[in-house]
Amino acid sequence: MKIPTYIRWVALGYLLLGQWTLAANPHTASYLKVAEVPSAVLSLLQDAKEAFVAGDSEKAASLLERALRIEPRDPVLWHNLAGVRLQQADWRRAANLANKSNTLASNNKNYTWLRVRNWVVISLACEGMEDKECALNARKRASILAN
Repeated sequence: MKIPTYIRWVALGYLLLGQWTLAANPHTASYLKVAEVPSAVLSLLQDAKEAFVAGDSEKAASLLERALRIEPRDPVLWHNLAGVRLQQADWRRAANLANKSNTLASNNKNYTWLRVRNWVVISLACEGMEDKECALNARKRASILAN
């Protein structure tokens, strides 16, 4: 089952652009402890957002990978890279990256919202791989966490 393009773009807009906005603005997302993130990472994150919005998803992925070399345990960066891979229809990689983000975020209650978003990415990736059972399980996990 191919995910309709408009659904993927709506999901990505919600997942990525909102996430990048939160991560880059410490005044609207103090719970992310953005002040602890090196300025180089914030700069790379902003550049990745601009590349993504401009339609250059490979450049966005490259910039996020550079940021991950600086902050390899940041679940927000892993989530954003998963979203870029999802937009590229790299289903398996998107699901794996979202799982990595969930693993890093699992012990932090402040990241429940991020884990919900990761399960949405995983669900969309499973749909792209035409794995209905995986997609259903991921949607259930997202729903349970969201409530």
